Amino acid sequence: MEQIDLDVSDLPAPEPFDKIMKALAVLESNQYLKITHRKNPVLLYKPLQDLGYNFHVQTGKSQAFEIFIWAETPNAPPGINYPNLATLSDTTKNCGDH
Repeated sequence: MEQIDLDVSDLPAPEPFDKIMKALAVLESNQYLKITHRKNPVLLYKPLQDLGYNFHVQTGKSQAFEIFIWAETPNAPPGINYPNLATLSDTTKNCGDH
């Protein structure tokens, strides 16, 4: 799978959400998004689930959070460090336990 990087860490709300949704609209089946964000975008997770996307949140290297998003496929994209959700808040675990 091809990784598409999207850094929204310097954008004010609601621009990160809008940029992510626009990127998903053109995401191809062999691609996945790697979002870099300074905050945990908990309001993003329910819409992702509703649209049928899989996602995984982990602590980032350059920013606080990395969010991987991909269409329903049997395999997760490479680069995801499972399990790392234990380091995040309970809200994150409830929103998307991927």
